[in-house]
Amino acid sequence: MCGIFGVVWSDVQKTVSPRWIEGMTDTMAHRGPDDSGIYINGNVGLGHRRLSIIDLSGGNQPLFNEDNSVVVVFNGEIYNYLDLRKELASRGHIFRTGSDTEVIVHAYEEYGTECSRHLRGMFAFAIYDKRDRSLYVSRDRVGIKPLYYYCGRDVFLFASEIKALLGTRCFDPEIRIESLDYYLTVGYVPSPRTLFQGVRKLEPGHFLTLKNGETHVTRYWDLHGVEPFRGSVEDAEKRLEDLLVRCVRSHLMSEVPMGVFLSGGVDSSTIVAVMARMMSTPVNTFSVGYERAEGISELHFARRVATVFGSIHHEHVLTPENFMSSIELALGFTEEPIVESAAIALFRLSQFARNNATVLLSGEGADEVFVGYPIYSKMRTIETLRSYRSFIPRKMFTEWMRRLAGERGTKYADWIASREDGVYLSVSGDVTSSIRKEMLSEDFRNSCSRGVSDFFEELGETFDGWSPLQKMQYVDTMTWLPDDLLIKADKMTMAASIELRVPFLDHEMVEFGFSLPDDYKMRRGKGKYLLKRLMSKYLPDDIVYREKRGFPVPIAQWFREDIFDAACEILMDRVSQSRGYFKRGYIERILSSHRKRREDFGRRIFSLINLELWHRMYIDRDRSAACPDRQADPGNRAESGLP
Repeated sequence: MCGIFGVVWSDVQKTVSPRWIEGMTDTMAHRGPDDSGIYINGNVGLGHRRLSIIDLSGGNQPLFNEDNSVVVVFNGEIYNYLDLRKELASRGHIFRTGSDTEVIVHAYEEYGTECSRHLRGMFAFAIYDKRDRSLYVSRDRVGIKPLYYYCGRDVFLFASEIKALLGTRCFDPEIRIESLDYYLTVGYVPSPRTLFQGVRKLEPGHFLTLKNGETHVTRYWDLHGVEPFRGSVEDAEKRLEDLLVRCVRSHLMSEVPMGVFLSGGVDSSTIVAVMARMMSTPVNTFSVGYERAEGISELHFARRVATVFGSIHHEHVLTPENFMSSIELALGFTEEPIVESAAIALFRLSQFARNNATVLLSGEGADEVFVGYPIYSKMRTIETLRSYRSFIPRKMFTEWMRRLAGERGTKYADWIASREDGVYLSVSGDVTSSIRKEMLSEDFRNSCSRGVSDFFEELGETFDGWSPLQKMQYVDTMTWLPDDLLIKADKMTMAASIELRVPFLDHEMVEFGFSLPDDYKMRRGKGKYLLKRLMSKYLPDDIVYREKRGFPVPIAQWFREDIFDAACEILMDRVSQSRGYFKRGYIERILSSHRKRREDFGRRIFSLINLELWHRMYIDRDRSAACPDRQADPGNRAESGLP
């Protein structure tokens, strides 16, 4: 796992400064504390920070082909690299190292821009081809590894993290208002957008080419076209078991200590169960619990799984004070505000686990692949209720739902009253039109276009012939998963110099899950039917069939008690109020209602705190302060040709 950076100046007479490239890569030192390297060819510069996992002595980057005409910087792991290496060697390619990185160079030589289709793994990489002065940048199919870029009038930049782009001082950090609307509505910003004006994410399953000053972005993978699974449920179970064994085994390649993030749910417990069958030594497992949080901590479930499989189990307990103090620290690494409080728990757990492991596996992605979120069942019920709602005036219906269930009732009323296409804004979408009117100031609301609704409606236009369950599964796999969960997982683990691997998101596993008939994924309103059916052979029933909790953090309780005053101080601050995004009365109401236990606004409070602290850290400060990890002046501006 690593951090990569690159620059291509439009003016071929400019020369990139080595010190400048080193400075940008140093902003990502946490992603690669073991080594660093740079490549410069006139107006082109590449930088790399390395976390050594495979070929510890020989995999330093940038890395070249035989005649040094093609160079690569790479972040990730290629799990089929040994098979691909044999194939490429049989075609005459000569290898100098034992690293998976070198396979990418020769795959590019052999297959050109189609090389990404031959790679199985998690990756973001950039290849510079001296022969035609072109740049090729690619990101893995599901978006496990991040890749950001900035395309200016006279420069093209890319990096694993936004702070490296900001550190170049080629542009000022400014908020993109349209993206802010996405964050407030669904809790994340879908690719290719970010919250920073001009900064884009390369979308999962896409590659970008830069040649002769022109950039082109091309999709090379999608779930459209996946053939439906035609076999029996017994056939599907056998196929799933084979895939699990193959995927987990491939994810175990490492020359450094490994472990598993264990919540005690069926997803992470499945990884432990499969690993335990393959390893000759006990698995290291890591779990997080919470202080002063009755009924929330899942440590007892994790202990049960650890006991069953004889793992070496490690536990970390998070306090409300540590939680609150970690938000700003985490924002220094996430670079965009986060709506999931579990990110803070993962941040702390990763720091704790680093003492015993460098590579950790998790069950991330199983909910998208095998339909595990409770909202899938709720949305199917809402579709049924939509036909009955027409008999009740909308205003009357919304008011009745509001009295019945507060703001949550308003959300359900909006969903039921909405047309089917575009109503599902991914699993985290909970700010509907009625809530927006209560929450957002009129000026801010008017400044936002229909971007959010248009985006999801356009996504829905590709759904011909799909079931409602497949539609929701596709939306989450293409948006919520890469742009929230995987970004959080990558940033929080890399902050501790840990490589996170996610076997459920091997692209063949993802395609298999999507291909299954609905009733292989959900029965009687319960998701992950096939996975649970298989794992009931290997895991205790109280683990397989327990209610899904979703890595909970007790923010509802903490924001009522231990850290309520800190939340009020941030959200009611004069600077916060002056931004003009929210109605003051709304902020006052949710704080009061939450404190008095009328409604649970813990998630909303957390997301708004994140937004305000992010604003102060990245937008309000000057540019050097906007990069929390920046070194002192990383290079000579005149020497590097910087404006």
